[in-house]
Amino acid sequence: MVKVENLSKSRGEFKLENISFELKEGYIMGLIGPNGSGKTTLIKLILGLLKADEGEIKIFDKDIFEDEIYVKDNIGFVFDNFNFYQHLSIKDYKRILRSSYSKFDEKLFNSYIESFEIKNKSYIGNLSKGEAIKVMLAGALSHDARLIVLDEPTAGLDPLVRKDILKLLQEVIEDGSKSVIISTHITSDLDGIADYITFINKGKEVFTRNMEWIKERFRLFRGSSEELKNSKLNFISVKKNKYYEEGLFINNKELVSENVSTPTLEDIMYHYIKGEK
Repeated sequence: MVKVENLSKSRGEFKLENISFELKEGYIMGLIGPNGSGKTTLIKLILGLLKADEGEIKIFDKDIFEDEIYVKDNIGFVFDNFNFYQHLSIKDYKRILRSSYSKFDEKLFNSYIESFEIKNKSYIGNLSKGEAIKVMLAGALSHDARLIVLDEPTAGLDPLVRKDILKLLQEVIEDGSKSVIISTHITSDLDGIADYITFINKGKEVFTRNMEWIKERFRLFRGSSEELKNSKLNFISVKKNKYYEEGLFINNKELVSENVSTPTLEDIMYHYIKGEK
């Protein structure tokens, strides 16, 4: 479905370096990293909005520029920033979708809008952020796209709206023919829906792993400085607190201890970025 190999791109002083991952049909990949890590640059490269300096992107086994019409006809996308659409009514937006995608299904789009309880005559600029994101999502899902790409779609939304969007994304991939790439710094959104995680920091790929591996292998050890030292564990990083220290490590064997717990994606990301080596 999506194959990224040794991808690099410079933008001013920022550089995205040697990113590689593969996403097969029927799965959700979460892109995580702090603001400014390169997630949006990577998404723009995948969508063909930027050209890579080095490396290669294949989508549906096709080059995104040589087969641009086919590739873009089969991608749905949702950006957090939808200022371009502010002046459009939903009717106008449908007209754009109809002229842009060969398989646009207006009845399906209308059914999404109805299920989201949004008035068809509304102007996008008059909608709440949650409603506007749902309109964009309806557009992305209404032309039989094989790949759905979302850049920070749940940022600033209330928990109920976020849950609705995440549930819908899970339903999208149920038949195994579609895949989703979702970029977010709200890592808790991915804990229950992502199959794979690509973690980027300062333009570099920290890791790409499936969620099963992440949940089974990453562990936190919490205790005194002496307890961490005596554990003889190979810590990726250590975070010091007032009353205890906490170390992130990869568990290669079953380790049962009251000092050991399973970290969240947020814990893992924090340790890699802020922890002491």
